[in-house]
Amino acid sequence: MKHSRLFFTALLLGAGQSALAALPSAPAYIDDSKYPEAARQRILPAMFEQQISSTRYIAKADNPLITVAEASDFKQTSTYEQTRAWLRKLAAASGGKVVLSELPERSAEGHPMVLAVASLSKDKSPAGLKQSGKPTIFVEAEIHPGESNGKDAMFMLLRDMTAGDKPLAALLERVNILFIPTVNIDGDIRRSAYGRINQNGPDIAGWRVNGLNYNLNRDFTKLDSAEIRNVAWVFNHYELSFFADTHSTDGAMYPYDSSYCHNGNGWSPASSAWMDQVMRTPVYQALQDEGHVVHECISFNDNQDPTQGYYPYRTDLARFSNQYGDIRNVPSILIEQHALHPYRTQVLGNYVMLKAMFQVIGEQAATLRAAIDKDRARLAAQKDVILTWKAGAPQTVPFTVGDYRYETSPITGVKTIVWSNQPKNLEVPVTGNTEPDLVVKRPRQYIVPAQWRDVIARLKAHGIVMRTLDKPTAVAVTLYRMDEVKVAGGFEPDRAQSNEIPGYEGHLLVSGTGKPFERLQTFPAGSVVIDTDQPLGVLAINLLHPQSPDSFWSWGFFNSTLVVAEEPEEYVMEPMARKMLEEDAGLKAEFDKKLKDDMAFAQDPKARLNWFYQRTPFYDVNAFVYPVGVVQ
Repeated sequence: MKHSRLFFTALLLGAGQSALAALPSAPAYIDDSKYPEAARQRILPAMFEQQISSTRYIAKADNPLITVAEASDFKQTSTYEQTRAWLRKLAAASGGKVVLSELPERSAEGHPMVLAVASLSKDKSPAGLKQSGKPTIFVEAEIHPGESNGKDAMFMLLRDMTAGDKPLAALLERVNILFIPTVNIDGDIRRSAYGRINQNGPDIAGWRVNGLNYNLNRDFTKLDSAEIRNVAWVFNHYELSFFADTHSTDGAMYPYDSSYCHNGNGWSPASSAWMDQVMRTPVYQALQDEGHVVHECISFNDNQDPTQGYYPYRTDLARFSNQYGDIRNVPSILIEQHALHPYRTQVLGNYVMLKAMFQVIGEQAATLRAAIDKDRARLAAQKDVILTWKAGAPQTVPFTVGDYRYETSPITGVKTIVWSNQPKNLEVPVTGNTEPDLVVKRPRQYIVPAQWRDVIARLKAHGIVMRTLDKPTAVAVTLYRMDEVKVAGGFEPDRAQSNEIPGYEGHLLVSGTGKPFERLQTFPAGSVVIDTDQPLGVLAINLLHPQSPDSFWSWGFFNSTLVVAEEPEEYVMEPMARKMLEEDAGLKAEFDKKLKDDMAFAQDPKARLNWFYQRTPFYDVNAFVYPVGVVQ
């Protein structure tokens, strides 16, 4: 096979080697000579002047473990092969403090995914780290490969904790570290100078989505991707005390180079309070002492009008990394380094932030553990489970932006904002999701029929405990007949698609109203029973309550149920309907009222016939029925 492939390649080259050489090739598939000069250059606003002292953490040129970023004056970041090679060098130089392993699944394109474990424990298995009694911190980077600052910052931190002069060796005396340097390997390999239009370095970066075109930070509930199933595997196998997902933000013009956010009063409010009351002050102080400017991570409510304020990344949806950690009662943050600041500032800001967090988590392990325990007890006891939140009353806070003016754009035909790097102090509203919205009664059990194997497999991948029925079993359950079903959108308020093609992340999302009814349902052998009285019970409810925006129903896994398998011919249904009216005065009164009150119905002959069909035993009793049974 190898020789045949080489022969075929040789034939192609021989047939037209010069023509093939002229084609755009991997990884970028871009021939930038075909574009005007202006199209090949980012025109970024001038950033705020800033003096940072965190440059003192940059390795000397002769350090054998200097990173690609440091060696290139932060013009470059490592390729995936360089990442793996550097980690192997670190592990060899660490004296056993760092070990590498491959996670169970490969990326969509087949690349192995590495996990680094840094610990003083000889036994670096999940059981060994738990036995150490130290907090285990999980950090991931490059879920969006263009946002590589977290990877480069963690390389520097791991080196400084475990190898060479080890200036940060004391940190590892108090914590264990898990690190995935590249969650999205496929996107990392798709590198070019044109990988990220809004970002100030590195010069060459990876692509946002993986080989299946999934945005992996939308996949934490549906688990379409091997990459995020690997992340869930880490959550399932290690006793985690803290989770950090590292990013860069495309944010507007403000001086805050470093930011992070937790999940507010979401599923783990005690952990959020711990971060506010215990962690925030020393972390903010550490950044400010080095010249960095820090804030909670935000998005403007209106990118053209900063006076409209912002919303923080809190209690959105569990499809996102930090909210997924939150619903699992793992204290979780999203780190956003500002993409308009120089890449050196982004990396060093992340270095200082993570270093300070590791120190606080190590020193305050007992209080953090107490917060986690409080959150887990709270969720376990909840009878009314909150699945979504909505905006509460806005609060007014001080916020600094770059001064700005407006010009009429000859491109868009409307006014456009023009930023400067001079500070402008504002008082703006914060519109956080602070009020419970979708609240459901906690059921005792869910029963997922055996035929929905894909859903069962994903529930197992989340680590949700279940038992399997070994024979057909009749159970009295509540089911939902879904009404008012329509195609739903995703959650991309700042990335609305210009086309109107339905679908999001490979799914046709739907929304609807569930109307409950009861029946004795026979579930086939292989069906699974899920008790909600378990550590991941609320996650199970979020995934299985049909009106939850992150349920498998909402993601479209049950769209095949949204049909009526049999329909009547008019020559059968029309005379049957006449006779039904003759025999049932109550039905006639109901029909007459419907004609009077609903003009669209009155003018639709098919709807009128279908109205009668639905009132016959011939109608499909499973039409639009969500097949997951609920035991109250």
